[in-house]
Amino acid sequence: MAMQTGPGGKVDRQTTCPFHLKLFYRTGGFHRLDDFPISSTTSPLPPHLQIYTWPTCTLRELSHLLTSALPSLLPSPSIGTRLAYRLIYPDTRPPRPGTADLPPRYLSKEVGNVVIGGDGPGILPTEEEKDVVSSGVMSGELQGEPDKTLADARFVIGDYVDCAIFEPLGDGSVAPMPRAEFAGGARVPRGGGGGSYAVPPRENGFGGGYGRGRGGPRGGYGGDRNEGRLGEGVPSGEWRRGERIPDVRGYGRGRGRGY
Repeated sequence: MAMQTGPGGKVDRQTTCPFHLKLFYRTGGFHRLDDFPISSTTSPLPPHLQIYTWPTCTLRELSHLLTSALPSLLPSPSIGTRLAYRLIYPDTRPPRPGTADLPPRYLSKEVGNVVIGGDGPGILPTEEEKDVVSSGVMSGELQGEPDKTLADARFVIGDYVDCAIFEPLGDGSVAPMPRAEFAGGARVPRGGGGGSYAVPPRENGFGGGYGRGRGGPRGGYGGDRNEGRLGEGVPSGEWRRGERIPDVRGYGRGRGRGY
């Protein structure tokens, strides 16, 4: 279900019913996609916080809700801690030929991150955010993208949000963002029979459609490269008709990288 906002992306939180969100968390890195069972009745979900919020919820608010409920997630002192976020959502595309018997799976998309303190000036909370983060470490200046909202990330009700908490490095500097490998518009899922392939941007109910009627692209990464497949492509470079393409190891069918 797509989220609806009023003019200018505003939501009246006094009259608009919030939706339920599962906010997962992990120190030192993100969860693997196969950590999220398709059916929670067969396997337990990873540790998470259940909250009720609105499309205008920002990364600052998510960080505040998470760390105020579970303050032990932050080191002491917390200056230099990075909280990074991803959307976790089901792959709703029709199965490829020969893969109909494979189990359903999740995909992921980078959302953004916030850094407590760090070098240089940060971003202060808005008037609306001040009502939520009236105290605590998230009420001051934050670096990164603390003002990015769930609606900005093309969140769809029913998606999961995964938070990775990175403590400062030994010298006190901010830990870098983990390296992400993308194909098309989403993170490459873990392989498992048939090799990895490019994933189109997520549908989200904004505009016209493909898949299960969820509308236009979620945005973010990709573009026209979505039609390609990892593992079945041509090595990068310019090749003339008739030239022999070198045998580059790493091309051909494979399982992809696990996360």
